[in-house]
Amino acid sequence: MNNAPLILVLLAAALSGCSEEGPHLEDPRLAAAREAGEQLAKQGGGGVPPCVSCHGLKGEGIGVFPRLAAQHPLYLYRQLEDLARTEPAEGESIKPITQKDSATQLIHSDLTAFPPGVRHDPVMSPIVGLLTEEARRNLAIYFASLPFDATPVEADGQTLEQGQDLALRGKAESGLPACVTCHGPNGEGFEADFPPLAGQPAAYLITQIDHWQSGLRDNGPQRLMRAVANQLTDADKANVAAYFANRASHWPGYQGDWPWSD
Repeated sequence: MNNAPLILVLLAAALSGCSEEGPHLEDPRLAAAREAGEQLAKQGGGGVPPCVSCHGLKGEGIGVFPRLAAQHPLYLYRQLEDLARTEPAEGESIKPITQKDSATQLIHSDLTAFPPGVRHDPVMSPIVGLLTEEARRNLAIYFASLPFDATPVEADGQTLEQGQDLALRGKAESGLPACVTCHGPNGEGFEADFPPLAGQPAAYLITQIDHWQSGLRDNGPQRLMRAVANQLTDADKANVAAYFANRASHWPGYQGDWPWSD
C-alpha cells in the first residue's frame, strides 16, 4: 500500500498550522500591574492620596488636573519620574537659564529654571516622591489601559477658529510650528514622546504652558516645548487650549505589550 499521498496531506496540514499565528497571550505582568495600579489609584496608600480624587474616577481629568486615561504608559511613567526628580535627567547638564521677555504677554518671574528633565509641580511632586518605581509603573499601566471618550465642550466660535489656526498652521512669522506637527493631526499624540492634547481640560493645558514659560517645567524631547511656549501670548494659550479641549475623539486604551525592556 502506497501511503505517500496521505503523508503529503498530513505534512501540508502541519505546515499550514505552523504558519498561522496562535492567540495572543497577554503578558501576565500587565494584568498584575493593572490590578495593583487600580487599587492605588482608587484607594491610595502610604501617604499617597487616591489619584481619582483629582484626576476623575475614570482618569478623565478635571480642571487643572490632566486626563490620564488612554495615554501611553511610557509617557505617563516618564512624567512621574520627572515630577519626582530633583537632579537633571541622564545626559543633561545644569545650565542657569534666565527668563527673558519674549512675544508672550505673560510676566515672567526672575528665577533660574529647574534642572533639565525636571517637571516641578507644587502639588504632584511631593506625592510622586513617595511612590516606588514599581508603583509608578503600576499606575502608568492602569491609567493607560482605561478607554476614554472626549466630547466637545462649550466654547465660542471665534476662540475655536483662532485656536484651530494656531494648532494647524502655527505662526509662520515667528517660526512657531503647528501643534499638530508633533501631537498628531487631531491632537491624538504620538507614541510615548508627544502626549495627546485632544480631550485635555483647557485649564490644564494653559497651566502647563505657564509652567514651561516660567521654568517650572523643563522636560520633553529636546526641550522643544520651552521654546514653543515662550512664543505664545495669553490669548494664544486660551484659544489653542479651547480648541484641543473641544476635539471629540475615542481612545480604546493601551493594548500593547509590556512597555519596559526588563
